[in-house]
Amino acid sequence: MIYEASAHPDRHSRQAWWALALVGLLAFVNFGIGLGDPSGAIWDEAYYLTSAERYSHGMAQFASHPPLGLMLIAAGARLDSSNRQLDTRALGRVKSAEGTVLPPGFSFVPVRIASGVFATLGAMLFLGLMYCLTRSTFSALVFSNLYTFENAFVTQFRAAQLDGFQIVFTLSALLFLVKSLQKGHVSARLLDVGLGVSCGLAMMVKLNSAVLLLLGIMLIVRRTAFYWIRVPSCVPLWPTRYRLLGNAVRDGACMLGSCLAAMVAVFTVHLLVCSHEVDAGSPAGKRDQLFLSAPYRDYLEGKRSLTPEVFLSAARDYSRFITADFEGVPHADTNGSTPIEWLRGCGTINYRWDSDGIRTAYVQLVGNPVSSLLALAAPCAVFGLLLWPHRSPTRALNPMRRSLMWMLLIEWLAFMVLHEYLSTLRVMYLYHYFIGLVLAFVMLPLIFEEAADRWPRFEQRRDLLLGGLTAALLTGFVFYAPLNFHRPLTHNECELRNALQHVVNCL
Repeated sequence: MIYEASAHPDRHSRQAWWALALVGLLAFVNFGIGLGDPSGAIWDEAYYLTSAERYSHGMAQFASHPPLGLMLIAAGARLDSSNRQLDTRALGRVKSAEGTVLPPGFSFVPVRIASGVFATLGAMLFLGLMYCLTRSTFSALVFSNLYTFENAFVTQFRAAQLDGFQIVFTLSALLFLVKSLQKGHVSARLLDVGLGVSCGLAMMVKLNSAVLLLLGIMLIVRRTAFYWIRVPSCVPLWPTRYRLLGNAVRDGACMLGSCLAAMVAVFTVHLLVCSHEVDAGSPAGKRDQLFLSAPYRDYLEGKRSLTPEVFLSAARDYSRFITADFEGVPHADTNGSTPIEWLRGCGTINYRWDSDGIRTAYVQLVGNPVSSLLALAAPCAVFGLLLWPHRSPTRALNPMRRSLMWMLLIEWLAFMVLHEYLSTLRVMYLYHYFIGLVLAFVMLPLIFEEAADRWPRFEQRRDLLLGGLTAALLTGFVFYAPLNFHRPLTHNECELRNALQHVVNCL
């Protein structure tokens, strides 16, 4: 069923568009309504809003992450005029905005707009991915709830954080992968370019997205291996295989080239926007000055135009800043967590709390317990289904689906191993798990489709199971939602949220 064409394409197409509109509306409510609450910085917003201020004045700067997410936050801030009458120049002079730096009446809505918009787009993109996997509007709607009603996503994506942008580009890469697989074993140049560009954009938000490049490698290996083992005996063996290797190199160059082109384009825009000198008299500028090379400094002072030499010098300077910042990150933190803890839904973080003496409103990074359990079970179920022998003589399993299951499982394992290694170098936080969480979510419809092909009784009860899954997801979401939306709770109401496991220290 996963790749079959619909018998009524027009009707199913209309249903899919209505489903897309519904998911967009639900996501807008969860991610886009009431962005001004709370009226204080949430976690790394203290850093990102100062960066957005420097972008608004075109001042050169370095940051702890590549520039794309920061530029998107700054671009979103220009869509809202709430702070235009305020003197916010002091924000651009520091790397972190303390409460005293914010002018009276400052609104956080402008800097949170882009994250909310991308989160909504991400929900719609996730629905599209689910539809490509299931070809069922109902199934796609059910599985889209994994994204729309994931409590951790709500907390993180409503704030001016980078993760909402990263996940959108991750979903884009996965969608291009699925569409390429549905093309069969032939090369699909535009889809390869789309995959490469998506990986490049994700990496220009956060560098740990580099693990997504493995998707392209696995896609090329699958194409090459399919024809490699099927070379007819009457055909000269090695000339044919040399051509296959040549095709693999060509596809790899296409993906890698488009990835690098996207990264170069983003950094070029960054250099064009931030073309004014570093404010050497500010605390932020003094720190950035330490990493300025002569060619990049000359460009900022108007002595040189933007040449490849200037571009490379600026890129090296930015990389040196990120490396130095990485080395300065502590190895442990009271809010830190490990990949093993992520699998158990642990590692929750209290971003902020505001109390009136009776009730307290929290902004807590905590996941939906149902989706956390499903994400833990998904890789195990995929592994079991891939190794479990299929003995039905009347129902053949879908080879493309099984290839995708292998790819997602390998990608998930690579992600977890990489972040287990990174956790030995620096402190990690729950939101670093989001790519792995999405990968596990994408496995779930494949598990349902595989199980339906194997066991007729499962197929007969699939809609009932999907309905139960929806009810469970919504229940889990509502249970923790007050902690995500900064809703006031009494002490007893707060302690109730610790019934399943301890997630918040209640005041």
